[in-house]
Amino acid sequence: MAGRLKPLHVERRNKPGKYADGEGLYLIVTGPTSKSWSYRYWKDGKERWHGLGSLKDVSLKDARLARDAARLRVKGDRSIAGVDIVQERRKAREEAKAVEAQLALSTFEESAEAYIRANWSTWSEKHRDQWPSSLSATLIPPSAS
Repeated sequence: MAGRLKPLHVERRNKPGKYADGEGLYLIVTGPTSKSWSYRYWKDGKERWHGLGSLKDVSLKDARLARDAARLRVKGDRSIAGVDIVQERRKAREEAKAVEAQLALSTFEESAEAYIRANWSTWSEKHRDQWPSSLSATLIPPSAS
């Protein structure tokens, strides 16, 4: 079965809902101008919805091709085990967010240097000498000889 939806039907659907095309492909209508494609599948007893893109960017034909590619990844074959593509995408997003957070965090040394530069002009000469030496003496362990 090639599909149940026709391009004209896809364009005319304005009532919010989920419209099945067949083999797990759905047109999701949330408003008169908001339509998207989604592939529904089950993996390890859990229902999953994998977004395939907006109707503005993805035609019915392209959505069917994307669904077929996603189905192959989910089912796998003799040489490659199937994957949960929704979980895979979620994991990739979380890893990217963790890397970004790690890059955004500055080290204590960088923070201390920034604080010293910001306050340097307001400190007395004695205080200017004390700050770096106090941090060095307290936080940097003496090297073993």
